[in-house]
Amino acid sequence: MTDRLRRFAAALLAAALLTTLSGCSAPARHSRTWYTYFDTVTTVTGYGSEKEFDAACALAADVFDTDHRLCDIYHEYGGVNNVCTVNLAAGEAPVEIPAELREVLAWGKEVHALTGGMCNIAMGAVLSLWHECREEALNGGPARIPTEDELRAAAAHCEIGDVVIDEEAGTVSLADPLLSLDLGAVAKGWAAERAARALEAAGYTGYALSVGGNVRTVGSKADGTAWIAGVQDPEGESESAYVLRVGLADASLVTSGSYQRYFEADGKRYHHIISPETLFPRNEFLSVSILCADSALADALSTAVFKMDQPDGMRFIDGMDGVEACWILADGTIRFSAGFEKYILP
Repeated sequence: MTDRLRRFAAALLAAALLTTLSGCSAPARHSRTWYTYFDTVTTVTGYGSEKEFDAACALAADVFDTDHRLCDIYHEYGGVNNVCTVNLAAGEAPVEIPAELREVLAWGKEVHALTGGMCNIAMGAVLSLWHECREEALNGGPARIPTEDELRAAAAHCEIGDVVIDEEAGTVSLADPLLSLDLGAVAKGWAAERAARALEAAGYTGYALSVGGNVRTVGSKADGTAWIAGVQDPEGESESAYVLRVGLADASLVTSGSYQRYFEADGKRYHHIISPETLFPRNEFLSVSILCADSALADALSTAVFKMDQPDGMRFIDGMDGVEACWILADGTIRFSAGFEKYILP
């Protein structure tokens, strides 16, 4: 399976979970799926009249489309300056960007401080080296990994302080000409949260959003019960296998895993979650799932905690109000933060 198809299957799995495990007792349930946002599968599921659902989907899709374009690191779009534009102008004059992009960049700086640098949107120079190797291997090229010298050289250009946001001028600049932004650790969760809040502000409830597996629910199901989301079995032979299911109402579940985006070189697997300390993937876990109210926070934390030792990650999560975590270790052992188990369904 190619990297693109692997991501497609993983995200489709989450979307299918929302539409097939949510229960069928309530009437007028609808679901709509897009394949164009964030190079993944995005699904909205909800209850109510078809007219109401269409309007809710239009509102959510507007957010998804906006954030997809703004956070794209590979393509520019006419009439808007996005992350690709900013990266191309690194070391040059400040770039005027929309308020939505300034907000997500400011959020990226905030979670960098919160996680001690374990979630770093300025790590694009390192991540691009791994991305190139993965794409080469998955497209029939030589299976190789970046050299230590390449990685160390790139790591010298990942300083979050070089991302300078000027709210008054409406601009951002990258002080280091070799710095590159990569919002992969925050963009989907940010978009899911923004879409959910847009629905809430418009008075919609009884909706579940899945952006590449970043699940965010708006209210509960029509019958008053919680939405159901699952933590996938990373080693399951079937992609419909789950190690557990949790109930969500006005909450989010986000999983970062080593089993979705990876390649092999010299008989060893290399996944996409790169430690800022070693500049290599960490292999202590198969997945880390975060459950909390805010999908943007859950997305950032699932990446950050994956890069921490499990005891350190446990202390970090237990020190946060309203945030729970589930770790699946490399040997298949499952561990939970103090309050996670209360969300688990039979």
